[in-house]
Amino acid sequence: MFDDFFHRVSLVLLLAVTACTTAFAQHKDSLNGRKIIISYIGIDGNDVTKTSVILRELSFKKGDTILATKWGEVALRSKNNVMNTGLFNFVDIDTLTSPLGETNVLIRVVEQWYIWPYPEFQIEERNFNVWWNQDHRSLQKVDYGIFLSDNNTTGNKEILRLKLQLGYTEQLGLSYTIPYITKNQDIGIQFNLNYSQNKEIAYTSIGNILTFLSTPNATLQEQLTSAIDLTFRQGLYNIHYLEVNFASCNINDTLLKVTTNYLPFNLKSTAFFGAKYYFKRDLRDYAPYPLHGYYFDFSLNDYGLMLALPKQQAFNITYLQSSIHKYGKITHKLFYSAEAEGKVSQNGGEPYYLQRGLGYSNDFVRGYEYYVVDGNNYALLKGEVKYQLLNIPIINLPTQQLPFLRKRQFNKTNFALYLTAFSDWGYVGNADPNVVNNFLADTPLWGKGVGIDIVTYYGIVLRAEYSFNQLNQGGFYLHFLADM
Repeated sequence: MFDDFFHRVSLVLLLAVTACTTAFAQHKDSLNGRKIIISYIGIDGNDVTKTSVILRELSFKKGDTILATKWGEVALRSKNNVMNTGLFNFVDIDTLTSPLGETNVLIRVVEQWYIWPYPEFQIEERNFNVWWNQDHRSLQKVDYGIFLSDNNTTGNKEILRLKLQLGYTEQLGLSYTIPYITKNQDIGIQFNLNYSQNKEIAYTSIGNILTFLSTPNATLQEQLTSAIDLTFRQGLYNIHYLEVNFASCNINDTLLKVTTNYLPFNLKSTAFFGAKYYFKRDLRDYAPYPLHGYYFDFSLNDYGLMLALPKQQAFNITYLQSSIHKYGKITHKLFYSAEAEGKVSQNGGEPYYLQRGLGYSNDFVRGYEYYVVDGNNYALLKGEVKYQLLNIPIINLPTQQLPFLRKRQFNKTNFALYLTAFSDWGYVGNADPNVVNNFLADTPLWGKGVGIDIVTYYGIVLRAEYSFNQLNQGGFYLHFLADM
């Protein structure tokens, strides 16, 4: 206890001395050619997070010698790395440098609130706009339940999640992520187990609109999935994943009467192993809403592995998927972002249960939110410019009167507002031969529009956009993630 008190008093004194010597740091001309030596790194505010987790994210270490003219860039990169762990609301890095070049570094963090036991209420659709307009805001397309998440279980960045869900999809899920199991903090492991059942599923598309089958009095589909991932973090910005997974699916006889290609070999039930290799390189400044840097990922996926489980037939479906994203500044307040993404699958019709073209998750051309384009291969290009209308990095909230929100995890927020203009292009090839009137496949898709992005508390992003497509359709759309 005494050591912890002494440590904190030392950090406070270091801040006081730093404030008194600001004038010394302002002589920029004296930085040319100078080098600084990192003699001490102190961290304050990490009440839960282990110091080693923060040190792992720094692009410098004790004893390093760095050109003084490069220090600002190094410190900013390290700050962004710490923020992108998802563990903190705010990160500040201060320094005190002596005339001899020895530098003490103080890192102050404000931790997020990590334990979230809360009721779950979410829409079961590809995006909010489909639910609002095509589903007419039907509460039957809503999931509800209890979601427990501990995003920093022992302070080592572990993530424990437990889900009990009812509604459209009845689901029970458990996952546990241990990012580091070695002393070098480079190898980790993940476990996932999920059981779900539905009384309604999308089993095909007609005219590029998903078509659903419903059996209100019986379960239509029952699934069990599990996965084990071994992760390797190479340096600061590269992560490799090697996954082995298992899936089983059982469907109601009713579904067999309306489709011939839902599960492999049109079976009523299937079970199979799969494998995946995934790599990502992430140099974004702020992952929830990047303005600088780039991101690249690549995955090789295989369903079936040509392994015939008991009472099953062997099959193999392989596909490659990759994307690259670039972000940068044009002027002081004007930014751009660009994305190229693609997927290549083996030829031939894939079971609908396993195939995905454009229109799912965040893979769509803006202006085509209501459509899906089923096929084995696709290409997607996105471009955007954004003008920063407002940026308030720190807002002190009046939470002192609320006992729970009095904690420092909740008494500050940020707010930024951007005006955007965008243009997207997409193409789906090798159209699924089992769907009806797939007229958007094998033809270029182009969408364009303008919007407003709001970025705030805990990395929340709200996008309000008005888009046009090649079908001469225009519409207003809401999204709750950064598009790229």
